[in-house]
Amino acid sequence: MAFTIDLTENESYAKPVDAVDRHFVMHRRVDFTETDNQLANAQTMGLFQVPPYVLVEEVIMVVRTADADVTDVDIGRYSTAGVVAAVDAFIDGGTLATTGEKRDLAGETYSKQDGTAGYMGAAAWTIGLINNDADTINEAIVDFFAICVDLRNTDVDD
Repeated sequence: MAFTIDLTENESYAKPVDAVDRHFVMHRRVDFTETDNQLANAQTMGLFQVPPYVLVEEVIMVVRTADADVTDVDIGRYSTAGVVAAVDAFIDGGTLATTGEKRDLAGETYSKQDGTAGYMGAAAWTIGLINNDADTINEAIVDFFAICVDLRNTDVDD
């Protein structure tokens, strides 16, 4: 099943500026007040395309404007076609009802606190969000961040 809303369409992968600075951050602000970005229950949104051999250490969301009705969103790993692989691997049960930083510190598949320290695929994949709340996300403004390390061999890998 494809994403309901795919913000990664027609975008190239993020890349660090040079082979020395391998750490980089992907950022996307989503304004859910815009009709095209609103997500009903069980709908998904593609946030970031991740190239092969890029380690995503953590995903953080910063809620700038709250949506008081929405208290259950997950951020996880999807195929580039929007098929779920690990629905809540980065954030499980995140709330948009309050402002501020939201992150999983323990208990999730790719949690640093559990010693896993992220996810890296041998093929391209996508970081995606699903609305598990009964209410539509339609009031929030959220900044999403993916903290990454580029482990590609610049002579061989794309």
